[in-house]
Amino acid sequence: METKIQNEKPCLVETPQGFSVFYRNKFLYSKYAPARSICQTIEKLALLPGTLFLCCSPVLTYGLSELLSKLDDSSFCLLCEFDSQLDAFSRERPDFSKIKDMKKAARLTLPELQQLPVILNQPSYTTMEGTQLLPAGTFKRVIRLDFSAGTQFHNELYDELTAACTTAIMTFWANRMTLVKFGRKYSQNFFKNLKILAQTSPITNFFGSVSKPIIVFGAGESTDKGIKKIKDKADDFFIICADTALQPLLKNGIKADAVFVEEAQSVIKKAFIGTKNNKTRLFAGMSAAANLYKIFGKERLSFFTTKYSSASFLKRLSAKKIIPPMNEAFGSVGLTALYYALRFRSSEDIPVFIYGLDFSYSAGLTHAKGSMAVAERHIRSTRLLPPASYAAAFNTLAEKVLSKDGRCFYTTRTLKNYAELFKGLFCGIKNLFDSSDCGINLNLPYKEPQADNTVISAPLQPLPFGNEEKKVIQNYLLEEKKILERLRDLLTGKEKLTAEEQRNQITKLASEREYLFLHFADGINFKYETSFLKRIRTEIDFFLKFF
Repeated sequence: METKIQNEKPCLVETPQGFSVFYRNKFLYSKYAPARSICQTIEKLALLPGTLFLCCSPVLTYGLSELLSKLDDSSFCLLCEFDSQLDAFSRERPDFSKIKDMKKAARLTLPELQQLPVILNQPSYTTMEGTQLLPAGTFKRVIRLDFSAGTQFHNELYDELTAACTTAIMTFWANRMTLVKFGRKYSQNFFKNLKILAQTSPITNFFGSVSKPIIVFGAGESTDKGIKKIKDKADDFFIICADTALQPLLKNGIKADAVFVEEAQSVIKKAFIGTKNNKTRLFAGMSAAANLYKIFGKERLSFFTTKYSSASFLKRLSAKKIIPPMNEAFGSVGLTALYYALRFRSSEDIPVFIYGLDFSYSAGLTHAKGSMAVAERHIRSTRLLPPASYAAAFNTLAEKVLSKDGRCFYTTRTLKNYAELFKGLFCGIKNLFDSSDCGINLNLPYKEPQADNTVISAPLQPLPFGNEEKKVIQNYLLEEKKILERLRDLLTGKEKLTAEEQRNQITKLASEREYLFLHFADGINFKYETSFLKRIRTEIDFFLKFF
């Protein structure tokens, strides 16, 4: 019987007030008034600007025109169908052919549905059927509308799609808030670091180079356990850590082979006290705090590029291979360290063990002992202000979670998002082990670090950039300086053009250099408006200093 139902195709059924659809032993609309339910739902909707409607299983598109007539210019409808039979059936309907002409609606293929959370955060996207979607930053909320009972066949998928799209939009706006606060600093650091990039060693020199077992340390509490486990045999491992995990290692006599940093503010330099004369190599994001080479020296410094924005200037630099390999902005430097640890190992047979990526904390202690956060609380402590930090555990944003061994820990929405991202990125990777028993379960196999005494891993002697790469970077900086000077002349009227030519030239030059405005509160896209152009004029002088 089940096989028969699965093979059954949708068919139209005439009712007193229009057609219904019968499929898999179910009427997808009422047998009496098929359009009434969805039309009543849409009539009662209180529509807000910037709303993305997920129109789920819109088999006969009842109610779609009524919904579209109520939308403002910042709202949009996406027609979503996970059932292949219903999708094929509805695409044959004459009403569906009209959707291509609708400016506020688009239907998606199954591959597009699976990629929708990513698509929503792209500056522009054209569907496989040729409809241009509204750009990232347009939407502020997601509403799911079930247009037929066809959603019942894949209800979990529609739930997951709605949740993923909501998270994507929330993430976009969280990232926008970060860019408004730190975007100028990110870009400032980026160009300062670009000036010395050619004097450092490419991170690609290290890809596939490590034959020892690798341990990655974050700054969570389980790092303390890891330190105790490997303290007497640290030389048997290739040790990688996040910036704030470096001090706990050093205070226990463990010298990391590599430390990763993405923090843009100079306060992070405190994490590198005591590293000037040891073997630790620094891997820094291009937007990380500048002048770290003064601590490590350029010979012990390598850069990677965290995509802190989807800006076109970053894409152009990446396409021309002027900047190091680009990784997504994971939000957690511990995730970045693990991402590159997996690229450093010479084969998948090399085990990678992790400590300190707990994404939670116990009451009174938020980081590993000896980390910057813990050390600063000890420095500030008094009889009335103890070094233990209980506020993090008992504020209204904290949530209780049970660790792998059943103990009570606390987490936040941000930390839980990092944990979910971790699972999406790293679960199922061969020979990756979670060696801690603290924090959120990351769905990795548990295994304590084991040395491989048969491996003799010679220290890598990284090669610097060649003269050709240095010349390319130098030429880019000189050319960018000339373009900014010309843009300044256009904005001040020093270069005389017709009004139309001036608008075209300013738009072309400025819109491709998002670092001039991505940190504006309204800087999602370039605007040819007086107040926007005046602010860009000020930013030109600021950035010219770095070219």
